[in-house]
Amino acid sequence: MMPAHTFLSPRLQTGTSLIEVLVAVVVLAVGLLGVAGMQMSSLRSNQAAYERSVATIAASSIAERMLANRGRALAGDYNIALGGAACPTPGTGTLAQRDLTEWIQELRDPGMLGTTACGGVNCTVAGICVVSVQWTDSRSGTSSETPTITTEVRL
Repeated sequence: MMPAHTFLSPRLQTGTSLIEVLVAVVVLAVGLLGVAGMQMSSLRSNQAAYERSVATIAASSIAERMLANRGRALAGDYNIALGGAACPTPGTGTLAQRDLTEWIQELRDPGMLGTTACGGVNCTVAGICVVSVQWTDSRSGTSSETPTITTEVRL
């Protein structure tokens, strides 16, 4: 038989389980905040990757249109400066102008890169064209970040 003084009194243990629960809740809350932060960062990165993919596909789109109208592209009919936020379209007078106008309208579609997107093309006589697509990254946290995708194409 054990002496009575070796057992801990229940009065000495009051409150310790409440402190343990409080510490566990704090640790769990910090962990959940960390998971939420990682999720937000992941969403931001995925949106940026999506926008870069759309810009690359759009650059390929105008390159294919220029290849279909190679003679006019080499003559400089597809050359258009990267216009920034204004991004004027050249109109629909010729096939090259119509291609560029449709391309810029596609870029500026809200489902694509948004109303701040713009594109530019610069072809040389040697048949090398530089296609640039620029837009405002909507999830970067800063409205001043304007990524640009530049693709060099040989016609």
